[in-house]
Amino acid sequence: MDIEKDEDEEKEDITNLSQQKPTQDKKKIVAKDLVELKHVEVKKQEMSKETKNLADTLKKVGQMEGVSEELTNDEITILESFVGKRLFLRRIAIVVNQSRIPLGIEPFKKEELELLLDRLIHKDYINFEIVNQERVYFLTDKGKEFLQ
Repeated sequence: MDIEKDEDEEKEDITNLSQQKPTQDKKKIVAKDLVELKHVEVKKQEMSKETKNLADTLKKVGQMEGVSEELTNDEITILESFVGKRLFLRRIAIVVNQSRIPLGIEPFKKEELELLLDRLIHKDYINFEIVNQERVYFLTDKGKEFLQ
């Protein structure tokens, strides 16, 4: 009986404590009260002539090298669908068209896809092997480097 009485008293004490409102309003300190913000002036850095000349030279060299190597958006989309795998034409079509259809872009037809793949083979980004009388496409080192 004493145990039951003690438990009842504890419950009452807890209930009374939870119902009591604090008599003192304590002002809570917030982090923004402790921090003082200051305005900082930012100056745009000017490019030195030497750096500008180097950038222009690199741009020209890149344009000379990349004239025949520029890839269309469709070719880039196809390259990105590989992700280091070997894919049949059907699988490439599924992966590439999955991103086109929701955007309202016309899906690739088989002939269009083969033409794009042939251009990528010609540019040495992908290659293929014949497996079960079908082409299996895979990335070349150049294609892997482009994706990185």
